[in-house]
Parts: sequence; C-alpha cells; structure tokens
Amino acid sequence: MDNELRSLASRVQRLEDIEGIRTLKNVYHLYINDCRFEEIGDLFTDDAIVDMGYMHPSAEPCRGQAAIAEWYSTLTGAVGLSQLKQFTHNHTIETDGDEASGWSFLEARYGQGTASYNVAAKYEETYRKVDGRWLFSAIRLKIYFTVPMELGWAAEQRHHLVLRPGAEPPEPTGTANGPV
Repeated sequence: MDNELRSLASRVQRLEDIEGIRTLKNVYHLYINDCRFEEIGDLFTDDAIVDMGYMHPSAEPCRGQAAIAEWYSTLTGAVGLSQLKQFTHNHTIETDGDEASGWSFLEARYGQGTASYNVAAKYEETYRKVDGRWLFSAIRLKIYFTVPMELGWAAEQRHHLVLRPGAEPPEPTGTANGPV
C-alpha cells in the first residue's frame, strides 16, 4: 500500500505542478492583454532570459529579472506598439521536479501606429519552482510570420514588424503555392 500511496502522491504533485505552470502562463498573457506590463517582471526568476526574436529591440535577449521587468514596463514605447493582444493554445508541459519546460502556439494582433498586424509564433519556455511558486526561467519566441492585415499571412514577404538591430528575418522556404 505504501508504494501505491507514493505513486498517487507523485502523480497528484505532477498535476498540481502542471496546473501551477498553466496558471503562470495564463497570468502572463492576462497581463499582456490588459496592458499590465509593470506586473510581468514578478513572473520571472532572478536569472531569467527573454528572447522575442527579431521583435526584441536589441540584438541581445533580456537577461535577469530586473532587465526583463524594465523591458516589459516600457514595451509600448520600446517598439511603438499601440495595441497588443495575444492568444495561446496547445500549451504542453513536461515536468522534472522543480524544473519544467513547455511550449505553446501564439496567435496575436498587434497595432503599430495605425497599422495592424497578424502574428503567428511558438513560445518555448522553461520554468522553475522557487519557494513553492512556479516562475519563468526562460521565454523564447519563434516567429512564423508578422504581416500587415491588408497583405494576409500568405504573402511572399511574411516578416514586417520591428527587426532588432542585426537580425535577419527567416527566408521563405517555399513558393506562393507551397509550404513556407
């Protein structure tokens, strides 16, 4: 019976950890969508890394909770975003004690001045439990496309938003009628 109880306790802990990480992710996107950028820094470990790909305003990812908090608190001014709404799905999580990793797909709508953009990407994340609370230890955004609404996402030129200095957008790998 002891082995059964330990197995059950382990499975329950895993489910509680997964739910804690999903809650962390949901709060992150709530803060983004509700423009509560000044609260986002508290969702990261002290040594966290955030890399938003070519949409990041510098050539280097943000490193450390303080730098991450500063970047998010100035997000609308940093890249000139006037609107930002993100919607994630397919959040998948693998746990390993107090460490975990996960990914989810992103659909987003951004406004830059009067221009509207469609965005699709994949979030790749790592998490760490600190003092009983799950936090992000790394967020990396892999962008599939960023296009003005009037062009549609299947246009040949798929990456239009902000390019960080020195960054190159991915090259198309197909034709207008084939996969990219």
